[in-house]
Parts: sequence; C-alpha cells; structure tokens
Amino acid sequence: MSDDAELPENALATAEDLRVAAAAAACTIGLTVALRYGLGREVPFVWRLVPLVPYFLSLFAGRLTSDDLDTPRNWSLLTLAVTLVAFAYFGFVA
Repeated sequence: MSDDAELPENALATAEDLRVAAAAAACTIGLTVALRYGLGREVPFVWRLVPLVPYFLSLFAGRLTSDDLDTPRNWSLLTLAVTLVAFAYFGFVA
C-alpha cells in the first residue's frame, strides 16, 4: 500500500476510526495513571472511562454526517479536552 488513492473508502474510514480509538485509549489510560499515581486519587471506574465518550460519539456522528469538521484530528482534540476537564475536576475540585 504505497498510496491512499489505491485504498477503498472503507479502509480509509477504518484507519480514521483507529486514530480516534488510539487517542481515546491513550487518554483513558493517561487519566487513570495521572489520577491514581500522580495525585493519589481513587476515582470510580466509570468516571475514568469518560475519554471514551467522544470516541463513541465519533462512530455514530460519522455515520450521520460527512462534514469537513468531522475529522480524526477534531475528534482526538475533543477527546483530549474531555480528558483534561475530567482530570481538573477529579484532581482538584472533587
């Protein structure tokens, strides 16, 4: 596979989904490690899965729309933003 032009559209969509999934996985693990070992906070398991929400939204929204704003980069940035908000809330407020 030397060029993206040779790939079917389904393969490109799968590659984009994998990029967003990788960002969600990294943020989920990073949030858990930062809260538990960085700040010494015990947060319930369900709340540590909050970074996965944008990933699942991207799966369903990707099927509904095909805007230029619906890119893996934007979904990954949203995942990072949700992770940072969760970290700030559980690390410093709750």
